[in-house]
Formats: sequence, structure tokens, C-alpha cells
Amino acid sequence: MLLLQLLTSGTLRVLHLLSQLLGLTAASWQMLSGRVGVGVAPVKCERYWRLHGCLVLLFVLGFSPVAMWMVITRMDFLRQNHLLLMVGCHRYALLLGSAVLTLYRHTSRQCRLIVLANKLLWCCRQLFALLHTSRLQSSAHRLHTRDHLTIYALAVSIACSCSYTVFLLRFDVEAHRSSLFFCAVLFVYVCQLCLQLSLALYLLALLLISHLSHHCNLLLAQLLADAVHSHEALFTRCLPHRQRLLDSQQRWLALELWRLLRLHRQLLRLSLRLCSLHNVQLVLFVIFVAVESIMHSFFSYFVTFSNWWLRKFHEPAPWNVEATVFNVAVFVQLTLVIGHTHRLQQIFRKTRYIFSAGVKDVPVDCSKALSQTLHLYGLQLQVNERVFHLLACGLFKLNNSLLFGIVQTIIMYTIILIQFDKIMNR
Repeated sequence: MLLLQLLTSGTLRVLHLLSQLLGLTAASWQMLSGRVGVGVAPVKCERYWRLHGCLVLLFVLGFSPVAMWMVITRMDFLRQNHLLLMVGCHRYALLLGSAVLTLYRHTSRQCRLIVLANKLLWCCRQLFALLHTSRLQSSAHRLHTRDHLTIYALAVSIACSCSYTVFLLRFDVEAHRSSLFFCAVLFVYVCQLCLQLSLALYLLALLLISHLSHHCNLLLAQLLADAVHSHEALFTRCLPHRQRLLDSQQRWLALELWRLLRLHRQLLRLSLRLCSLHNVQLVLFVIFVAVESIMHSFFSYFVTFSNWWLRKFHEPAPWNVEATVFNVAVFVQLTLVIGHTHRLQQIFRKTRYIFSAGVKDVPVDCSKALSQTLHLYGLQLQVNERVFHLLACGLFKLNNSLLFGIVQTIIMYTIILIQFDKIMNR
């Protein structure tokens, strides 16, 4: 377990350093121990990194037209055919535009992101103050193994996404002739990395909110069970002043439930704010992954079965392993982002089921404070279920059905491009 924590801590430091170098975050944090939330010092905004982010934005804004022109006019593969050029132009224009928007949103909302991070750390400390059993405390202080594996999968997908850029720099003839074209291809990869790291930061915050929300659910179930057990234990024993003892215990439970309700509300607000701060990047990344998958599918068909390619080169091209690795890597990252957003929504929905199952066994003659707190908690959960939806710019819900829609779109547009090729290149 210690090895997992050290490896995860190192991975997080690398991702944080990359996001600072690319101008996505001006936050500085210090790990005081391996405990989740408690072992992190309050996040601060560094002026140097904030200025660095603005300079990176200006550089990307200024160099993007040059990089676009170099790629369109010099890339050997795209110049082979007008159809390839048309499809490739959309890919690079989308990527460069996405990088500019991503950097602008991060530099202009840096203070909001840091406030959100500090509120998340506050929620961690509040939850650990509420946990009153050693089992819950030891569980909350350590990430689940599934979350560790998610962080590793995220890091591997980001690392593997450079494979297509390496392939272009190795095999494109123009990359060896022109240093400006070489820099343009690297610049395009940096733009892609900006978008990926922005979603990586979103996913890491999502993992922390899910971790805290899950333990809020465990604590809620424990408090409701304590309300039942304390009533049964006191009335099965002939203790003096048992009614006074019961009232004091139920007042304590009501206070703990009230504090837990405040924490639950705060986590709900933070998850909505996190989604609103990254909604443009989410839309751009969904479009980017769909376009990349369509391009890879169509290019693989084109260099293998297209009549134009076979007439010119007399044999199909070998399978592009690097492009396949890149395509799988970005799709894995999209799956992680959508899957864990859906998981967070399921955790919040589960809260109401836990509350409904636990409150049935609470005695009717409980104290007024406990009864009113339970009533308020139930009303709040009903409102949350109607209001709480994680949307990307209000366009679509971030759940598992979105993945099937993306796959359907990829297949449909690939078929359209194949039919277009058959008409143009008979």
C-alpha cells in the first residue's frame, strides 16, 4: 500500500508540473503526509506561474496560424490527396482552437480554480472531523485501489498520446528538411497536451469529490444505524435517567447529521462548479476524440482499400501502430472522464437510497431535534435529485450513454467518408 501511495504521489507531482509548464495552473501545493486531504497544505496562487500562463496563451495565439500553415502546406501525407487534406485541416484547426480556448479559460479563471481546490481541502478536513470510528477514518485517509489505478491509467494514456507525433517526426520527410515544420508538429502536440491535462485536472478533482461523497454515504448509514441501536440499547436495559441519556444522544446525532448535511451540500456545489469551469473543455475534448477516431478509421481504410491509393502505390500501406496507440489513448482518457462523472452522479443518487433505507428503522418517538433534522435532510435530498445534473455547456449529460453516442457518430461519419471516397476515386 505504501508503494501505491508513493507511486501515486509521484504521478500527481508530474501532472502538476506539466500543467504549470503549459500555463494551465498557477497553484502551488505541498504534500505534508500521505493522508488524503489532511496531508496537503492550503493551495496558493503563484504570481510567477500566473504570468507564465498568460505568456503561454499569447505564444499559442500567435504561433497557431504559422503552425496551421506549415502543416497544411508541408505535411507529406496530407498533400497526397484533396480528401486527405480536407479531413486533416479540420483536425488541426480544431486542435489549435481548442488549445487557445483551454488556456484562456484556465488563465482567466485561475482564482476560481484555486478557491475550489481550497474548498475541497476544507471538505476533507470537515469529513475527517466527523468520522467517529477507526474503520471509517482509516478508509477515508487512503484512496481506494480503483482510484489509484485510475490515476495510473490517466498518466499512461497521456504518455501514450505522444506516439503519433513521434511517428510524424520520424517518418515525414519534411520534418528532416525544415526545422520550422519540426517545431510546428511539436507545437501541435503541445496544444493537444494542454487539452488533455485540463481534463486530467478535472478528473483528479472528480476522484477526490467521489472519495469524499462515498465516505459521506458511509457516515450517514452509520449515524442512522446509531440512532436505532442507541434507542434499543437504552430501553432494553433498566438504567436510571435513560430518557435523559437518550435525549442527549439524539441531540448529538442531530448535530452530526446537520454537519454532514452541510458537507453534503458543499460537495454538491463544488461538483457543479467544477463541471461549469471545465464545460467548454469537456465539449472540445468529446469533439476532438470523435474527430480523431473518425480520421484514424478513415485513413486506415484509405491506405488499405482506396482505389486511388492502390493505383498510385500498387500495394496497401502497413498498419500504423503508433496512430492506433494514440487513438486508443485519447479514447481511454475520454472513457475515464465520462465514466467517473457518471460514477459521481450515481454516488449522489445512492445517498437518497441510503437515507430512505436507514430512516425507516428510526423510532417514531425520537427527539424533536433529530426528527426535524431527518426531515430537512430528506427534503434536501429530494431537491438535489431533481436539480443535480452534470452537463457540458448544457448540451448533453455526462453519463455512460454518451460513450455509445460517440461510437455511433464515429461509425456513421466513417461510413460517409468511405462512400465519398468511392465516388471521388473510382
